[in-house]
Amino acid sequence: MTTAPAQRSPLRSWQFRRVIAAEFISSVGTQMTTLALPWFVLMTSGSPARMGLVFVIQILPVPLLAMPAGLLVARWGARRVTIAGDIANTVLLAAVPTLYFAGMLPFWALLVIVALVGCVASAYLSAQRMLLTEAIGSDEGTVTAGNALFETATSTARLVGPAIAGFLIAQFGALTVLWVDAASFAVSAALLTGLPRREAAPEPLSANRMAEGVRYLFRDPLLRTMSLAALGYGTLMPVVLLALPVMARSRYDANPHVAGLLLAAWGGGTALGTVVVARLARRISPTRFAAYGGVGAAVVLWLLPWDQPATTAALTVAASCMFLPGVTAPAVALLTLRPPEHLRPHVLPVFGAAVFVASPIAYAVAGVLFEHLAVSTVLVAVAVGASLCALVLVNLARRPAD
Repeated sequence: MTTAPAQRSPLRSWQFRRVIAAEFISSVGTQMTTLALPWFVLMTSGSPARMGLVFVIQILPVPLLAMPAGLLVARWGARRVTIAGDIANTVLLAAVPTLYFAGMLPFWALLVIVALVGCVASAYLSAQRMLLTEAIGSDEGTVTAGNALFETATSTARLVGPAIAGFLIAQFGALTVLWVDAASFAVSAALLTGLPRREAAPEPLSANRMAEGVRYLFRDPLLRTMSLAALGYGTLMPVVLLALPVMARSRYDANPHVAGLLLAAWGGGTALGTVVVARLARRISPTRFAAYGGVGAAVVLWLLPWDQPATTAALTVAASCMFLPGVTAPAVALLTLRPPEHLRPHVLPVFGAAVFVASPIAYAVAGVLFEHLAVSTVLVAVAVGASLCALVLVNLARRPAD
Protein backbone atom coordinates (compact mmCIF):
# COMPACT_ATOMS: atom_id res chain seq x y z
CA MET A 1 0.00 0.00 0.00
CA THR A 2 1.47 3.35 -1.04
CA THR A 3 0.75 6.84 0.14
CA ALA A 4 0.25 9.63 -2.37
CA PRO A 5 2.90 12.35 -2.08
CA ALA A 6 1.80 15.57 -0.45
CA GLN A 7 0.94 18.26 -2.93
CA ARG A 8 3.62 20.91 -3.16
CA SER A 9 2.42 24.37 -2.16
CA PRO A 10 2.23 26.85 -5.05
CA LEU A 11 4.01 29.31 -2.75
CA ARG A 12 7.11 27.11 -3.06
CA SER A 13 7.08 27.06 -6.86
CA TRP A 14 9.91 28.62 -8.84
CA GLN A 15 7.40 30.80 -10.70
CA PHE A 16 6.16 32.38 -7.47
CA ARG A 17 9.69 32.86 -6.17
CA ARG A 18 10.69 34.66 -9.36
CA VAL A 19 7.69 36.98 -9.13
CA ILE A 20 8.48 37.82 -5.49
CA ALA A 21 12.20 38.28 -6.23
CA ALA A 22 11.40 40.59 -9.14
CA GLU A 23 9.01 42.61 -6.97
CA PHE A 24 11.54 42.95 -4.15
CA ILE A 25 14.42 43.99 -6.39
CA SER A 26 12.41 46.55 -8.35
CA SER A 27 10.78 47.87 -5.15
CA VAL A 28 14.15 48.44 -3.48
CA GLY A 29 15.20 50.45 -6.52
CA THR A 30 11.95 52.41 -6.50
CA GLN A 31 12.28 53.25 -2.80
CA MET A 32 15.83 54.44 -3.44
CA THR A 33 14.59 56.75 -6.20
CA THR A 34 11.83 58.04 -3.89
CA LEU A 35 14.62 59.66 -1.88
CA ALA A 36 17.17 60.31 -4.62
CA LEU A 37 15.00 62.07 -7.21
CA PRO A 38 13.56 64.74 -4.86
CA TRP A 39 17.05 65.23 -3.44
CA PHE A 40 18.46 65.71 -6.95
CA VAL A 41 15.74 68.25 -7.82
CA LEU A 42 16.18 70.14 -4.56
CA MET A 43 19.97 70.27 -4.82
CA THR A 44 20.05 71.31 -8.49
CA SER A 45 17.17 73.79 -8.43
CA GLY A 46 17.07 74.88 -4.80
CA SER A 47 13.28 74.95 -5.08
CA PRO A 48 11.05 72.95 -2.71
CA ALA A 49 8.10 73.85 -4.95
CA ARG A 50 9.74 72.11 -7.92
CA MET A 51 10.47 69.12 -5.74
CA GLY A 52 6.79 68.90 -4.75
CA LEU A 53 5.72 69.27 -8.39
CA VAL A 54 7.80 66.21 -9.30
CA PHE A 55 5.83 64.16 -6.74
CA VAL A 56 2.50 65.36 -8.09
CA ILE A 57 3.39 64.76 -11.74
CA GLN A 58 4.52 61.21 -10.97
CA ILE A 59 1.44 60.25 -8.93
CA LEU A 60 -1.21 61.95 -11.07
CA PRO A 61 -1.25 59.50 -14.03
CA VAL A 62 -1.86 56.49 -11.79
CA PRO A 63 -5.48 57.22 -10.78
CA LEU A 64 -6.25 58.87 -14.11
CA LEU A 65 -5.08 55.92 -16.21
CA ALA A 66 -5.61 52.95 -13.88
CA MET A 67 -8.89 51.80 -15.42
CA PRO A 68 -7.84 52.24 -19.07
CA ALA A 69 -4.61 50.44 -18.13
CA GLY A 70 -6.75 47.48 -17.05
CA LEU A 71 -7.82 47.16 -20.68
CA LEU A 72 -4.18 46.91 -21.68
CA VAL A 73 -3.51 44.19 -19.09
CA ALA A 74 -6.54 42.25 -20.35
CA ARG A 75 -5.35 42.57 -23.94
CA TRP A 76 -1.65 41.83 -23.52
CA GLY A 77 -1.62 39.71 -20.36
CA ALA A 78 -0.05 40.43 -16.98
CA ARG A 79 3.32 38.90 -17.79
CA ARG A 80 3.85 40.89 -20.97
CA VAL A 81 2.69 44.18 -19.41
CA THR A 82 4.95 43.71 -16.37
CA ILE A 83 8.02 42.96 -18.47
CA ALA A 84 7.24 45.87 -20.81
CA GLY A 85 6.87 48.11 -17.74
CA ASP A 86 10.24 46.95 -16.41
CA ILE A 87 11.94 47.72 -19.72
CA ALA A 88 10.24 51.12 -20.00
CA ASN A 89 11.25 52.07 -16.45
CA THR A 90 14.82 50.98 -17.14
CA VAL A 91 15.03 53.33 -20.13
CA LEU A 92 13.22 56.24 -18.46
CA LEU A 93 15.22 56.19 -15.23
CA ALA A 94 18.54 55.76 -17.03
CA ALA A 95 17.62 58.73 -19.24
CA VAL A 96 17.69 61.18 -16.30
CA PRO A 97 21.43 60.92 -15.46
CA THR A 98 22.31 60.39 -19.14
CA LEU A 99 20.59 63.59 -20.26
CA TYR A 100 21.82 65.55 -17.23
CA PHE A 101 25.48 64.73 -17.84
CA ALA A 102 24.97 65.57 -21.52
CA GLY A 103 23.59 68.98 -20.53
CA MET A 104 20.21 68.15 -22.08
CA LEU A 105 17.86 67.94 -19.08
CA PRO A 106 15.79 71.11 -18.59
CA PHE A 107 13.21 70.90 -15.85
CA TRP A 108 10.32 70.43 -18.30
CA ALA A 109 12.07 67.37 -19.76
CA LEU A 110 12.46 65.90 -16.27
CA LEU A 111 8.73 66.40 -15.69
CA VAL A 112 7.95 64.60 -18.96
CA ILE A 113 10.10 61.63 -17.91
CA VAL A 114 8.52 61.53 -14.46
CA ALA A 115 5.02 61.69 -15.97
CA LEU A 116 5.88 58.76 -18.25
CA VAL A 117 7.07 56.78 -15.24
CA GLY A 118 3.67 57.44 -13.65
CA CYS A 119 1.91 56.30 -16.84
CA VAL A 120 3.85 53.03 -16.76
CA ALA A 121 2.94 52.55 -13.09
CA SER A 122 -0.78 52.82 -13.86
CA ALA A 123 -0.70 49.47 -15.67
CA TYR A 124 2.33 47.98 -13.92
CA LEU A 125 0.81 47.86 -10.42
CA SER A 126 -2.31 45.86 -11.32
CA ALA A 127 -0.38 43.66 -13.76
CA GLN A 128 1.96 42.60 -10.95
CA ARG A 129 -0.97 41.40 -8.84
CA MET A 130 -2.50 39.52 -11.75
CA LEU A 131 0.88 37.93 -12.50
CA LEU A 132 1.07 36.78 -8.90
CA THR A 133 -2.27 35.00 -9.28
CA GLU A 134 -1.18 33.37 -12.51
CA ALA A 135 1.89 31.98 -10.72
CA ILE A 136 0.05 30.39 -7.77
CA GLY A 137 -3.46 29.57 -8.98
CA SER A 138 -6.90 30.63 -7.84
CA ASP A 139 -7.33 29.19 -4.34
CA GLU A 140 -8.47 32.03 -2.04
CA GLY A 141 -6.24 31.08 0.88
CA THR A 142 -3.18 30.62 -1.30
CA VAL A 143 -3.74 33.92 -3.12
CA THR A 144 -4.23 35.72 0.20
CA ALA A 145 -0.97 34.21 1.48
CA GLY A 146 0.75 35.09 -1.78
CA ASN A 147 -0.43 38.68 -1.60
CA ALA A 148 0.82 38.87 1.99
CA LEU A 149 4.27 37.67 0.94
CA PHE A 150 4.13 40.13 -1.95
CA GLU A 151 3.50 42.91 0.57
CA THR A 152 6.34 41.52 2.72
CA ALA A 153 8.70 42.13 -0.17
CA THR A 154 7.32 45.65 -0.65
CA SER A 155 7.45 46.49 3.06
CA THR A 156 11.00 45.18 3.41
CA ALA A 157 11.98 47.29 0.41
CA ARG A 158 10.58 50.36 2.18
CA LEU A 159 12.91 49.61 5.08
CA VAL A 160 16.15 48.95 3.22
CA GLY A 161 15.68 51.10 0.08
CA PRO A 162 15.93 54.58 1.67
CA ALA A 163 18.83 53.48 3.89
CA ILE A 164 20.80 52.23 0.87
CA ALA A 165 19.89 55.39 -1.05
CA GLY A 166 21.10 57.62 1.77
CA PHE A 167 24.47 55.85 1.79
CA LEU A 168 24.85 55.96 -2.00
CA ILE A 169 23.83 59.61 -2.23
CA ALA A 170 26.42 60.54 0.41
CA GLN A 171 29.15 58.55 -1.33
CA PHE A 172 28.40 58.88 -5.05
CA GLY A 173 25.58 61.39 -5.57
CA ALA A 174 21.86 61.12 -6.27
CA LEU A 175 22.19 60.31 -9.98
CA THR A 176 24.05 57.10 -9.16
CA VAL A 177 20.96 55.92 -7.32
CA LEU A 178 18.87 56.42 -10.47
CA TRP A 179 21.30 54.18 -12.37
CA VAL A 180 20.86 51.53 -9.69
CA ASP A 181 17.07 51.80 -9.90
CA ALA A 182 17.22 51.42 -13.69
CA ALA A 183 19.33 48.31 -13.22
CA SER A 184 16.84 46.90 -10.71
CA PHE A 185 14.05 47.04 -13.30
CA ALA A 186 16.32 45.36 -15.85
CA VAL A 187 16.95 42.52 -13.40
CA SER A 188 13.20 42.26 -12.72
CA ALA A 189 12.50 41.93 -16.45
CA ALA A 190 15.13 39.22 -16.75
CA LEU A 191 13.60 37.24 -13.86
CA LEU A 192 10.10 37.41 -15.34
CA THR A 193 11.16 36.56 -18.89
CA GLY A 194 11.50 32.88 -18.03
CA LEU A 195 7.97 32.51 -16.69
CA PRO A 196 5.66 30.28 -18.74
CA ARG A 197 3.20 32.13 -20.91
CA ARG A 198 -0.44 31.96 -20.00
CA GLU A 199 -2.33 31.19 -23.14
CA ALA A 200 -5.56 33.14 -23.44
CA ALA A 201 -7.61 34.51 -26.26
CA PRO A 202 -6.73 38.18 -26.76
CA GLU A 203 -9.44 40.46 -25.49
CA PRO A 204 -10.42 43.43 -27.65
CA LEU A 205 -9.88 46.82 -26.07
CA SER A 206 -13.33 47.94 -25.01
CA ALA A 207 -14.53 50.76 -22.80
CA ASN A 208 -17.70 48.74 -22.26
CA ARG A 209 -15.70 45.97 -20.62
CA MET A 210 -14.01 48.49 -18.34
CA ALA A 211 -17.38 49.96 -17.36
CA GLU A 212 -18.67 46.46 -16.75
CA GLY A 213 -15.81 45.84 -14.32
CA VAL A 214 -16.64 49.05 -12.44
CA ARG A 215 -20.32 48.08 -12.25
CA TYR A 216 -19.43 44.61 -11.00
CA LEU A 217 -17.37 46.04 -8.15
CA PHE A 218 -20.14 48.35 -7.00
CA ARG A 219 -22.93 45.79 -7.39
CA ASP A 220 -21.23 42.92 -5.58
CA PRO A 221 -22.03 43.48 -1.87
CA LEU A 222 -19.00 41.61 -0.57
CA LEU A 223 -16.46 43.33 -2.82
CA ARG A 224 -18.06 46.73 -2.35
CA THR A 225 -18.04 46.47 1.44
CA MET A 226 -14.54 44.99 1.64
CA SER A 227 -13.16 47.62 -0.73
CA LEU A 228 -14.70 50.52 1.17
CA ALA A 229 -13.37 49.24 4.51
CA ALA A 230 -9.88 48.64 3.10
CA LEU A 231 -9.99 52.09 1.47
CA GLY A 232 -10.97 53.53 4.84
CA TYR A 233 -7.85 52.12 6.47
CA GLY A 234 -5.82 53.21 3.43
CA THR A 235 -7.03 56.77 4.02
CA LEU A 236 -6.56 56.80 7.79
CA MET A 237 -3.09 55.27 8.02
CA PRO A 238 -1.34 58.03 5.99
CA VAL A 239 -2.57 60.40 8.70
CA VAL A 240 -0.84 58.21 11.29
CA LEU A 241 2.33 58.12 9.19
CA LEU A 242 2.39 61.91 8.95
CA ALA A 243 1.73 62.12 12.70
CA LEU A 244 4.95 60.29 13.57
CA PRO A 245 7.41 63.17 12.98
CA VAL A 246 4.88 65.54 14.57
CA MET A 247 4.84 63.32 17.66
CA ALA A 248 8.64 63.24 17.73
CA ARG A 249 8.70 67.03 17.68
CA SER A 250 5.93 67.76 20.17
CA ARG A 251 6.28 64.86 22.62
CA TYR A 252 9.93 63.87 22.47
CA ASP A 253 11.84 67.17 22.32
CA ALA A 254 12.20 67.12 18.51
CA ASN A 255 14.51 64.11 18.82
CA PRO A 256 15.35 62.85 15.29
CA HIS A 257 16.31 59.44 16.67
CA VAL A 258 12.77 59.01 17.99
CA ALA A 259 11.38 59.99 14.59
CA GLY A 260 13.58 57.34 12.98
CA LEU A 261 12.50 54.79 15.58
CA LEU A 262 8.81 55.43 14.92
CA LEU A 263 9.25 55.20 11.14
CA ALA A 264 11.26 51.99 11.50
CA ALA A 265 8.49 50.58 13.71
CA TRP A 266 5.99 51.35 10.95
CA GLY A 267 7.93 49.37 8.36
CA GLY A 268 8.89 46.57 10.73
CA GLY A 269 5.33 46.07 11.97
CA THR A 270 3.99 45.91 8.42
CA ALA A 271 6.62 43.38 7.37
CA LEU A 272 5.91 41.18 10.40
CA GLY A 273 2.18 41.34 9.75
CA THR A 274 2.56 40.19 6.17
CA VAL A 275 4.54 37.15 7.29
CA VAL A 276 1.85 36.23 9.82
CA VAL A 277 -0.89 36.60 7.21
CA ALA A 278 1.05 34.41 4.78
CA ARG A 279 1.27 31.61 7.34
CA LEU A 280 -2.38 31.72 8.41
CA ALA A 281 -4.20 32.74 5.23
CA ARG A 282 -5.07 29.22 4.09
CA ARG A 283 -6.67 28.41 7.46
CA ILE A 284 -9.00 31.42 7.72
CA SER A 285 -11.50 32.78 5.22
CA PRO A 286 -10.64 36.19 3.72
CA THR A 287 -13.64 37.99 5.26
CA ARG A 288 -12.94 36.59 8.72
CA PHE A 289 -9.24 37.40 8.40
CA ALA A 290 -10.08 40.97 7.40
CA ALA A 291 -12.35 41.30 10.44
CA TYR A 292 -9.61 40.09 12.77
CA GLY A 293 -7.09 42.48 11.22
CA GLY A 294 -9.49 45.42 11.28
CA VAL A 295 -10.44 44.94 14.92
CA GLY A 296 -6.83 44.48 15.99
CA ALA A 297 -5.68 47.64 14.21
CA ALA A 298 -8.57 49.68 15.62
CA VAL A 299 -7.95 48.56 19.21
CA VAL A 300 -4.24 49.37 19.06
CA LEU A 301 -4.83 52.76 17.42
CA TRP A 302 -6.80 53.83 20.52
CA LEU A 303 -3.52 53.59 22.48
CA LEU A 304 -1.60 55.95 20.20
CA PRO A 305 -3.15 59.33 21.17
CA TRP A 306 -2.01 59.13 24.77
CA ASP A 307 1.38 60.32 26.04
CA GLN A 308 3.80 57.43 26.57
CA PRO A 309 7.53 56.67 26.43
CA ALA A 310 9.06 56.60 22.96
CA THR A 311 9.68 52.85 23.11
CA THR A 312 6.05 52.16 23.96
CA ALA A 313 4.89 54.47 21.20
CA ALA A 314 7.09 52.61 18.72
CA LEU A 315 5.62 49.27 19.83
CA THR A 316 2.11 50.69 19.45
CA VAL A 317 2.87 51.89 15.91
CA ALA A 318 4.38 48.52 15.03
CA ALA A 319 1.38 46.63 16.43
CA SER A 320 -1.16 48.74 14.55
CA CYS A 321 0.75 48.26 11.28
CA MET A 322 1.12 44.55 11.96
CA PHE A 323 -2.67 44.09 11.81
CA LEU A 324 -3.19 46.03 8.56
CA PRO A 325 -2.02 43.30 6.13
CA GLY A 326 -4.82 41.21 7.61
CA VAL A 327 -7.18 43.66 5.90
CA THR A 328 -5.35 44.51 2.70
CA ALA A 329 -4.18 41.04 1.63
CA PRO A 330 -7.67 39.43 1.83
CA ALA A 331 -9.19 42.46 0.10
CA VAL A 332 -6.76 42.21 -2.83
CA ALA A 333 -7.27 38.43 -3.01
CA LEU A 334 -11.05 38.82 -3.26
CA LEU A 335 -10.76 41.66 -5.77
CA THR A 336 -8.51 39.43 -7.86
CA LEU A 337 -10.46 36.16 -7.68
CA ARG A 338 -14.14 36.91 -7.08
CA PRO A 339 -14.96 38.63 -10.39
CA PRO A 340 -15.37 36.49 -13.53
CA GLU A 341 -12.01 35.91 -15.17
CA HIS A 342 -12.71 38.22 -18.11
CA LEU A 343 -13.45 41.10 -15.69
CA ARG A 344 -10.54 40.63 -13.29
CA PRO A 345 -8.16 43.04 -15.06
CA HIS A 346 -10.87 45.72 -14.87
CA VAL A 347 -11.89 45.41 -11.20
CA LEU A 348 -8.60 45.60 -9.27
CA PRO A 349 -7.45 48.85 -10.98
CA VAL A 350 -10.60 50.59 -9.71
CA PHE A 351 -9.52 49.91 -6.13
CA GLY A 352 -5.92 50.85 -6.92
CA ALA A 353 -7.00 54.14 -8.44
CA ALA A 354 -9.13 54.94 -5.40
CA VAL A 355 -6.19 54.30 -3.06
CA PHE A 356 -3.87 56.48 -5.14
CA VAL A 357 -6.41 59.30 -5.04
CA ALA A 358 -7.17 58.92 -1.33
CA SER A 359 -3.57 58.83 -0.07
CA PRO A 360 -2.42 62.25 -1.34
CA ILE A 361 -5.69 63.79 -0.17
CA ALA A 362 -5.17 62.23 3.26
CA TYR A 363 -1.64 63.64 3.47
CA ALA A 364 -2.85 67.10 2.48
CA VAL A 365 -5.75 67.10 4.95
CA ALA A 366 -3.55 65.73 7.73
CA GLY A 367 -1.02 68.49 7.20
CA VAL A 368 -3.75 71.12 7.66
CA LEU A 369 -5.15 69.34 10.72
CA PHE A 370 -1.78 69.18 12.45
CA GLU A 371 -1.37 72.93 11.88
CA HIS A 372 -4.55 73.68 13.87
CA LEU A 373 -5.16 70.72 16.20
CA ALA A 374 -3.19 68.77 18.76
CA VAL A 375 -1.74 65.52 17.47
CA SER A 376 -3.67 63.56 20.11
CA THR A 377 -6.98 65.03 18.88
CA VAL A 378 -6.28 63.98 15.29
CA LEU A 379 -5.22 60.49 16.38
CA VAL A 380 -8.44 60.07 18.38
CA ALA A 381 -10.37 60.86 15.21
CA VAL A 382 -8.28 58.24 13.36
CA ALA A 383 -9.10 55.65 16.04
CA VAL A 384 -12.81 56.44 15.71
CA GLY A 385 -12.63 56.01 11.94
CA ALA A 386 -10.72 52.75 12.25
CA SER A 387 -13.31 51.44 14.72
CA LEU A 388 -16.12 52.17 12.26
CA CYS A 389 -14.23 50.32 9.52
CA ALA A 390 -13.70 47.39 11.90
CA LEU A 391 -17.44 47.22 12.64
CA VAL A 392 -18.14 47.06 8.91
CA LEU A 393 -15.69 44.17 8.50
CA VAL A 394 -17.08 42.28 11.51
CA ASN A 395 -20.58 42.59 10.10
CA LEU A 396 -19.33 41.34 6.74
CA ALA A 397 -17.64 38.32 8.32
CA ARG A 398 -20.88 37.37 10.08
CA ARG A 399 -22.81 37.12 6.83
CA PRO A 400 -23.23 33.64 5.36
CA ALA A 401 -20.75 32.84 2.59
CA ASP A 402 -22.15 33.05 -0.92
